[in-house]
Amino acid sequence: MHTPSLKVTINNIMSSKDPLQIVIVGGGILGLSAALVISEKLRINHQISVIAEYLPTGDSYTAEFTSAWAGAHFRPFPSRDGNDERMMQLTRITQCYFRQLALVAPNLTIKFIRAEEYLENPDHYYTETKYGYSEEMSEFEVLDLNKAPHAFAEDAWGTKYEAWVLDAPMYLNYLYRLLRNRYGVTFIRSKLASLKQVTEHITGTQVIINCSGMGLQYDGGYDETCFPIRGQTLLVSPPANLKEEVTITRQHSNGMWTFCIPRPNNGGWIVGGTKQVGETDPLPREEDTKALIERGSKFFPFLLKSDNQGNKNLDIIRINVGFRPARKNGLHLSLDQSHDIPVIHNYGAGGMGYELSYGAATKVYELLGTLLHQSKL
Repeated sequence: MHTPSLKVTINNIMSSKDPLQIVIVGGGILGLSAALVISEKLRINHQISVIAEYLPTGDSYTAEFTSAWAGAHFRPFPSRDGNDERMMQLTRITQCYFRQLALVAPNLTIKFIRAEEYLENPDHYYTETKYGYSEEMSEFEVLDLNKAPHAFAEDAWGTKYEAWVLDAPMYLNYLYRLLRNRYGVTFIRSKLASLKQVTEHITGTQVIINCSGMGLQYDGGYDETCFPIRGQTLLVSPPANLKEEVTITRQHSNGMWTFCIPRPNNGGWIVGGTKQVGETDPLPREEDTKALIERGSKFFPFLLKSDNQGNKNLDIIRINVGFRPARKNGLHLSLDQSHDIPVIHNYGAGGMGYELSYGAATKVYELLGTLLHQSKL
């Protein structure tokens, strides 16, 4: 049955005495962060609803729900263009928020620790420490590889700095409970075929915030510039009484990355990873697992446990697979008023969902403010 649409004009957004109906499509880290910032900052009467196929309830963690499988940690990057500079600024907003959160909620599994990275074939953006690499990074320093604690002979460049790490599933669940219990956000589990379908769930929807990862479109389909990047990692149990507290990232000369990330409060260590563009195999691959074990054992020997026979191996708790929702031109962050209902797009973060999360959410809030300001004119 065709349901006639009612154009939501700028003028009638603010004219109603009813709560402003905001619907966020997507229950991953970008969607939850947008809901948080709007809940914290928006002073007019409003109601936020989150509609998503997957929600951070612990019972729906498939490969498509990428946010649950993230490391997660922060590593800065030198800017190569204007888009990189824009992303860099969003990462620093997120970093500032996480630093405040780590102070007021130390048990929330967000922690700032030593970070090291090693590159076998660095380009001049790294070696010249171009803009975006060291800015606002506490304790940033170029390493002397002859003295660096985790350097290998093949390394040509290394740096260290302080960076945040977090336990992704626990942080998602924290946001979910906070939004539901403190701010009254409604969560609806549903797979949408189009953005306009939100009106079947929320009558009177006035603003849609599109945090759908792969860019669900208003009339159906997905952003054609979006694509998945398959990532496979290992969650391992470290040796008892391990003294190491460092996240290490290595870029090899063949372009592959190897990293380890401790999850705070005894949440294990993530060892990764793969970066398989366009691939969507949801099951762990034996060849990937073997490669991760080989690289992890070589570069992070402090994570090896000895068995009764004296053999040293990684103690694997779980093998993770997730699809990072990437976009050719990076994160799509814009206000679209070309449809019946205004849409604020916030999707396509690739593997940078957590790094961009709070920063992108503040920009979503600014775009919402622009929309509401127009309605008062």
